[in-house]
Amino acid sequence: MKHLLLLTAACLSLSMAATAAVHVTVSTPSNNSQVGSPFSVVANATSSYPIVAWHIYLDSQNVYTGGRTNSISTSLSASTGTQQLVTRAWDSTGAYGDVYETITVTSGGGGGGDNGVNVTVSTPSNNSQVSSPFNLVANATSSYPIVAWHVYLDSQTVYTGGQTNSISTSINASTGTHQLVTRAWDSTGAYGDVWETITVTGGGGGGGNNGLPTPPPGAIVFSHIEDRGNWHWCHESSCSGGSGQGTDWMAQHQGSPSRDGSSTEFYNDGVWGNTLWTQKLGANNGVRNFLWDFWFYVDNNSQTYGQALEFDAFQFIGGYNYMIGSQCDYGRGYWDTWNESVGHWIQTSISCPKFSPNNWHHVQWYMTTNPGAHQYTYHVLVVDGHSYTVNYTGNAKYLAWGDNLGVQWQLDDNARGGGYHEWIDQATLTIW
Repeated sequence: MKHLLLLTAACLSLSMAATAAVHVTVSTPSNNSQVGSPFSVVANATSSYPIVAWHIYLDSQNVYTGGRTNSISTSLSASTGTQQLVTRAWDSTGAYGDVYETITVTSGGGGGGDNGVNVTVSTPSNNSQVSSPFNLVANATSSYPIVAWHVYLDSQTVYTGGQTNSISTSINASTGTHQLVTRAWDSTGAYGDVWETITVTGGGGGGGNNGLPTPPPGAIVFSHIEDRGNWHWCHESSCSGGSGQGTDWMAQHQGSPSRDGSSTEFYNDGVWGNTLWTQKLGANNGVRNFLWDFWFYVDNNSQTYGQALEFDAFQFIGGYNYMIGSQCDYGRGYWDTWNESVGHWIQTSISCPKFSPNNWHHVQWYMTTNPGAHQYTYHVLVVDGHSYTVNYTGNAKYLAWGDNLGVQWQLDDNARGGGYHEWIDQATLTIW
């Protein structure tokens, strides 16, 4: 059915990625080599599918982002010392391959300020007082394309961005004085940055409802989404990723297990099989803030057969798809966010071990969309009362779809293919 094809891009299965073959080779630098700074990275990737994206990480920090090419050649700046270098490429299925190396930078250093990348921050200003969350607006120029952004708060990454000359995002922070560093890289590996001191006087990302904002008066609330009609679901690989093998079903208004007497039950099985359940709530093009709150419960079989639990919100505006997807990747043990423009998952640093079965778990997401820049940002994730600042920005993709917004859940099976259940209850989406 045509409506099921709309969500194809956001549903590439990480379970398939785990078995697909993306082979990456790095010709320079070699493992355990000594290099100066800046140093060259030359790499090649092969797959049965098109290579669509590259990342290079230096000590877990993203220092290079590339697009649709089978080979890259770039120059990276680094501080002196021994560091871990990871070169990673994705193909169009969401699968990736990488090369891990240890390098020792013996000279030069990564100062970055004189490498031809000029960064300006229009807000906040240095030594200013702000409340939390606060807005950050910045611009970067270079003789080469700007390919990546990082924002650091007290040396912790609180925002990452891709190929854009300007960013506009909202950042959560605890009260007190902080060091804020806004940094942009160009395609040569050079970077520029702005260092500021800010004082957060109110709000705070560590408290105040776990860093989640309080919706303003007049916010639109969709409550008990699990009890609504007109669900769409799909098990085929064309719309949910995976192999298409196995079966699925859903059953609403379940009395047990349930928190309020009426949960909705999902079931999925099949070797590398995935099922996606979608609830569209109608076009609301003027809203930019999404506060998604729901409870879920999984059975014992999820521990053996589950590959990933996916939770997505989305907004379609003017033909662009803002797919704010997330998943708990049971295979790797981390939370992932979704970048729609390149069609692959971005692993966060937030651990996500398998959820304990036969217990209710509470997930809350705060996310925003920015149609002017065709971007969307994950701000805060709260899992069973534990708050995590994410602040990852993905890029929307033009697909000429009709205006709409909504939420969806997906169950992914692993290579064993046995069936497992998930129940959802008290699902609420608040938008403004």
